[in-house]
Amino acid sequence: MIVVAACFRHETKWIARRTGTQIVRTGMGTRAAADLDRLALDPASISLLLSTGFCGGLNAKLRAGDLVVGERIHHHGTTIAVDQDLAARAVGALHDEGLAPRAGAVECSDDVADGAAKRALAAGGALSVDLESGPLAAWASAHGVPFLSCRVVLDSLSEAMPFTSGAPLWISVLRHPRAAVKTARAASVAGRRLGAAVTCLIDALEAER
Repeated sequence: MIVVAACFRHETKWIARRTGTQIVRTGMGTRAAADLDRLALDPASISLLLSTGFCGGLNAKLRAGDLVVGERIHHHGTTIAVDQDLAARAVGALHDEGLAPRAGAVECSDDVADGAAKRALAAGGALSVDLESGPLAAWASAHGVPFLSCRVVLDSLSEAMPFTSGAPLWISVLRHPRAAVKTARAASVAGRRLGAAVTCLIDALEAER
């Protein structure tokens, strides 16, 4: 069984459902791994844990809508390795569909990264930053489950998100209404592209089994 984990409806609504695939919604950040435990998933039954959703771009060449496949995950000062053959097969499948992914290091942050935080993280050479790939990769490593991260850039290096992790969404919307509307529109476009990418990966990896 392939388990696809994401936080928000816009990150999963365009992913086609497939037999043998379970799409789960988790909380943000460290709550993602705890939510997998609460779901009582049997690690022995999971052929792949796919962390997906939106991310922030750390590379100046990345734009909203660009796809990033993690080859290694930086989390709390450690690097969690991703199976390089698995990552390469994922990149190849996405290239074959004309989706042009980028592959490289992924940073994981405990909070939504603002402009200054993204610039600091970019100095380490990672392509993107998100909140869940680290906890989910750690969970997968601890349970002997193959792991892959495939995400879509929502905000580029020069952009800042109008939201703060830990604060209710409605508060952020009230404080930044124009930015919230712009982000929502970008999320719809990015979500469709992400849905196409994840569906492509599921089909390709299932076909290899």
